[in-house]
Amino acid sequence: MFEWQQHAACRGLHADFFFLPDETEHGVGFTAEIGTVKRMCAGCPVREDCLEHAIRHEEHGIWAGTTARERKGLRRERGLTLDRLELWRGEAA
Repeated sequence: MFEWQQHAACRGLHADFFFLPDETEHGVGFTAEIGTVKRMCAGCPVREDCLEHAIRHEEHGIWAGTTARERKGLRRERGLTLDRLELWRGEAA
């Protein structure tokens, strides 16, 4: 766990809450669930830290109120690629 995660609004919630089926493959019900998560993230005190982490390291799920598709666009805009190496080395533990 990263230090900033200890202060997240979502701390303690089950991961399934953030790993909804891809919004492009499903209808209105899933859009409503994504909206619920986005609203929670909007007021999170560590949203910026979460977003920076997610843009660099998270391919799936909702992080900092962004979907996988939105983060892919942010990576493209910033000229970044997805890097999951630090998590595999155990630095996040």
